[in-house]
Amino acid sequence: MIRYQIVRQELETPELGRYVSYGIEAVALPGGQRLAFVCDVSTDASFAADLADRCTAGALDPAQLLDVVLDAL
Repeated sequence: MIRYQIVRQELETPELGRYVSYGIEAVALPGGQRLAFVCDVSTDASFAADLADRCTAGALDPAQLLDVVLDAL
């Protein structure tokens, strides 16, 4: 089984300065090995969490995570 979950990130850019954003990672269960990660998906934690939940429910292939994130944005 693969679980998708959000990862809180503290990032900084010259244009925005410091900000908090949320990435999404795919984790293999059992074991917890990270299979895929997309950083800086959204500054809205609920948006990122909802997308992660939908990826888990749909049994998304980790290779497709970036495409799904880009489509959602």
